[in-house]
Amino acid sequence: MKALALRRGELVVTDLPEPRMGPGQMLVRPLSTGICGSDLSAWQHTDEFLQASVDSDTEIFIFDKNRDLVMGHEFTSEVIEVADDVHNYQPGDRIVTMPTATDPAGVRHCVGYATDYPGALAERVVVDAVGTHRSHPHIPDGFSPHLAALTEPLTVGFNAVARSRISDDEGAIVIGCGPVGLGALVGLQERGVNPVIVSDPSPLRRSIAAAHGALVVDPADTDPVQAWKDATGGTKRLLVFECSGVKGMLNRLLYSVPHSTSILVSGSCMVDDTIRPVVGIYKNVRIDFCMGPDPVLGPTEQDEFFLTLDRLARGAIDAERLVTGWASLDAAAEAFALLRPGDPQSIEHFKILVRHDLEGHQIQPGPRSAEKS
Repeated sequence: MKALALRRGELVVTDLPEPRMGPGQMLVRPLSTGICGSDLSAWQHTDEFLQASVDSDTEIFIFDKNRDLVMGHEFTSEVIEVADDVHNYQPGDRIVTMPTATDPAGVRHCVGYATDYPGALAERVVVDAVGTHRSHPHIPDGFSPHLAALTEPLTVGFNAVARSRISDDEGAIVIGCGPVGLGALVGLQERGVNPVIVSDPSPLRRSIAAAHGALVVDPADTDPVQAWKDATGGTKRLLVFECSGVKGMLNRLLYSVPHSTSILVSGSCMVDDTIRPVVGIYKNVRIDFCMGPDPVLGPTEQDEFFLTLDRLARGAIDAERLVTGWASLDAAAEAFALLRPGDPQSIEHFKILVRHDLEGHQIQPGPRSAEKS
């Protein structure tokens, strides 16, 4: 089957053996696949990505860097075949796909970061259907199975808001407004938080945040904390959602935020970063690192995942505006490069989705690209 593989730092189109389905699993055909910030890190900072997985004892993201890796973990798909013991899905079902696969030894892997379980930048994928902590939600009738691929990255932002337990009498800033930051923005608005300050160096991303009701600032010109103080008087307790993953950002926030601020970190900085803890101690700053749900601090990931798909399907999030480009598998390497330019201000895309039904080596404009230009 055709696939885009990471091979010793290069992204190459290649042919791979067909994946083999085991008990409790199903074979699916990807429809649309998002390129995640973690994919960009695994591509450009492979050693750091793997070391972080080892250091944090997160086996689900460990792969063999000396073999081809097929990424793609945020995707929608159509079920092709199910194992004999799978009864909750059937061929033809269209789903937002949970990217987990369990090997014969019982070790669970994240599809897209597993050497032996190719991700959705391949024509076919094997995933677990039963025995996982979450199921694959069916895509509602009438909603695009391609736009539904936005569900996973947006859910990360919604999970951070759920973890925060923020109320409408508190203030919020979102640092970085890719899909994770936008999920946080919409989640904050759902809880009645107003205004929400969003800081991002990309004019495109600021325009999308503004269209979703944020007060936006360019960090090159305006300190987002000062902008929040100017807009609110600075009397509320502040929560900052750090969704950029920029090195040095956490320490800058420690210096700039008011006393008793909470900082929730969802942006993945892949390298060692330095903070001056005593500044945070003197200011009683709380830092919470948020990858997914915490059974004690917030609702389950399944709840937010299903809720996010519903938000997209009913138009609470402007899905068409978020997809700034479509790519075929042959153009996917170019999409990676466009999403990680040298200058953050030159980012011209919010989300590029890879579709296996497209051909050609050029990025095609998203549904509403003319409106953004």
